[in-house]
Amino acid sequence: MGAAGHDHRRWRRRLRNLRLLIEYDGAAFSGWQLQIGRRTVEGELRRAIRELLGEEPRLYAAGRTDAGAHAEGQVANFSYTGRLAPERLRAALNARLPPDVVILAVDEVGPGFHARYSARWRHYRYRYLDRPARPALDRGRCWHLRGQVDVAAMAEAAGCLVGRHDWTTFCSASEPPGDRVRTVREARVVREGRFVDLHLCAEGFLRGQVRSIAGALAEVGRGRRPPTWVGEILAARDRRLAPRAAPASGLTLVAVFYGEGLLGEQGVNNS
Repeated sequence: MGAAGHDHRRWRRRLRNLRLLIEYDGAAFSGWQLQIGRRTVEGELRRAIRELLGEEPRLYAAGRTDAGAHAEGQVANFSYTGRLAPERLRAALNARLPPDVVILAVDEVGPGFHARYSARWRHYRYRYLDRPARPALDRGRCWHLRGQVDVAAMAEAAGCLVGRHDWTTFCSASEPPGDRVRTVREARVVREGRFVDLHLCAEGFLRGQVRSIAGALAEVGRGRRPPTWVGEILAARDRRLAPRAAPASGLTLVAVFYGEGLLGEQGVNNS
């Protein structure tokens, strides 16, 4: 009995909750979420985990990025019963991942952590390139606008987005009508080198919201609409008033905040 009990304890595995910090170029992906017959970021990660660990993981992500969108600080978690240390696991998984997706860090978190539901804020950047010549080095990573935009007007228009609003005008019609209210704590437009960047930080984003906002601000930047127009269509809560959504290629998930910690551009902090 003693020996049998000892064997049982030796082979019993502890369930660990592992958190991944992920970077990817979304140009060749059909988005984050697993889709049968399509190449997705989740699909590549699940394959790599399955090949390494012999387990079929269930991944939870902080946000489901669109087809063609990128991430510098996507966060996901999954349950793991093996014994590999986080750093060894990171290296082994990266050896099995394609060049356009990489795990930047792995750490073990408490059982209550959930990449999506534990997140407090998410930071997205939308990048415009406003010059006559099309991009070569930055193709697939920005929205090329052939004329110079009015950054001050765009920044003024973005100011009305801060706060708690009903985002019906700026979200997909597929979103539940009773669940379209979100709080945005930062919305700014700045020129950074050759780019114009829109930074949005919110508790969560609805499907299509960031790209729709980026499209509206481009209309203002090009002088086609006054800055006050963005606030007017936001208040109208009417999807029919929304402009064409900006291309996904300019969109990047930069970082995710958990409690007082941040996962993304500053690395992994415990939460």
